[in-house]
Order: sequence, then C-alpha cells, then structure tokens
Amino acid sequence: MAKRPLTPRECELVVCSLYVMELIPFEGIMERLESITLRDIIGPVATGDATRQQAAESLDQYIKVRRRRFRNVPPEHLWSLDDRMEQEALRMIRKRSPLSAGEKLQPKAIPFEMGDTVEMKVTEIQERNSKVTVIGKVGQVTAKLPVANRQALKGSKTIAAWVTGIEKKPALIHLSTSDYGKHQPSAEVLAAYVTAIRGLRQFFETNELPSTEEVDLAKSLFQRMIRRDQNDWFTVYVAMGRPQLDHVRRWVKVIQMLGKSLRGDEDATRQLASQEDRFFKDALLRACRSVEKNLDSRT
Repeated sequence: MAKRPLTPRECELVVCSLYVMELIPFEGIMERLESITLRDIIGPVATGDATRQQAAESLDQYIKVRRRRFRNVPPEHLWSLDDRMEQEALRMIRKRSPLSAGEKLQPKAIPFEMGDTVEMKVTEIQERNSKVTVIGKVGQVTAKLPVANRQALKGSKTIAAWVTGIEKKPALIHLSTSDYGKHQPSAEVLAAYVTAIRGLRQFFETNELPSTEEVDLAKSLFQRMIRRDQNDWFTVYVAMGRPQLDHVRRWVKVIQMLGKSLRGDEDATRQLASQEDRFFKDALLRACRSVEKNLDSRT
C-alpha cells in the first residue's frame, strides 16, 4: 500500500489481525504489544474468554478510530497486504526479543499513576492569595501539594501523600494528604450509577435510547474524574478501570450531544451521528463494562 515502512504500532495492528484470522500463531507476542488497546482486544481471545469475531469487530473499531492509514481496510483484508516493507515489518516484530519481567518497551517520563502513595521532598512553600502550596520532588518529578495549615508543615522535610493528578508536559504530579475523592457511596447510590452507565452502554451497543436522567448522571460520573470535584471521583475512576483522561474528555462531549439529542435538539442528533467511531468507543464500552462489574457487586 504505502511506500514507507510501518510504524511499530502499525506492525502490532497487522500482527493482531493476522492472529484473529488464524493465519499466524500468537505465542510470545502478547507481552511485546506496546498498545494497551490491542492488548485488551487480543488478550481475551488468547485466553479463550472472547471469540475471534468479537476481536475482529473491536479491531475494526480500533482501525477506524486510531489508524487513519487503515481507515478503509477492514480486519479481514489486512492479511492480504503484500507490500515488501510491510512484510519485513511483520517479520521484525516477530523477531523482537521477549521482554524480561518488569521491563517496558518505553520508560514512562512519570513512573507514577493516580492513586499511588508517594513521599515528597519539600523544596519550597508558596503562599498566594491566602492559599498555601508546597512544591517538592518525588524522585526526579516535580510535585505540588495544596495545604490548609502552613504551621503544620513547620520543620517537615518530607511529606507522605497520594497522587491525584498527572501532567506530562511539563512533568508534574499533583498530590493530596486528605481522603477526598475516595469516598465509598451507599448501595443505593452505586445502584443508580450502574443503571446510568448500563443505559449508556446499551445505547452505544444497540442504539437503545436511555432516559435523560441516566445520561445526565452518566455525564456527571465522567466529568468528576476530570474536575476531581466530588468526594467519590477517585472511587469512580478506579471502578472504570482507570481510563485515559484524554479519552474521558471526548466521551463527555459525546454524552452531552446525546443528552441534547434526547431533548429534541436536531443539530445535536446530526453531530452525534457524525461522531460515531471517532471518540474511542471501544475504550468507552470497556469503561462502562468495568463499572457494571466493579460496582454491581457492591450493591
């Protein structure tokens, strides 16, 4: 097709498609996949928890969303690509040596995740507009911690806290010493969360329309992970399988369109139809299923 070599991620896509079409074995490839999404698609097939047809549908979605180069090539046709460079790329990914335990293909600039407990070395205390912020280092990464009482920090050289947010450029992590965000809602509230998310999932899977109340609640669940303004935002984030916040921001926009569409906004209905397959729908469905699985058991 193209005259340039494939990128490593494109190689992984082609290999996964070949495996789904039962044209190559997959032993030893799983641990080499850099794409988290492709791992999620292929992993259940390799363990027998999903069918190849389900994986093909997920790959089709992945292609439409993430691979412009393959946007017109369905998974069942990827195996027929015969460009010399692509075939060479396929051979190279199969030859790549296995990763040792704990090794990653690309080291993270910030080796922490939201929710991790860390110890910050204090380097500076800032006070602006009656607000106090502690600046410090966690390893080589700059960290910020808002505090209510400066006097409580007097003489403190290190502070134990947990990660509430991560910024990649420039590398920065936000910390907290309170449990705000980790509240466990009551069984009745969790049941309402599950019902709202289930209605959203069924719409994107079968076009069954949810109620406006369910859409509004589902939207608020996604928004709170971005704004971190509710006492259970981190509980919801974990229940959703820790989705990428860039994805969540796109989901909120689409759910807003759905809410307007249900209230009779024709422009929103047209926009919603044009957004199909452009907002990481496969990842959204995984997050919805994760909520149903993780919260349904607590109700």
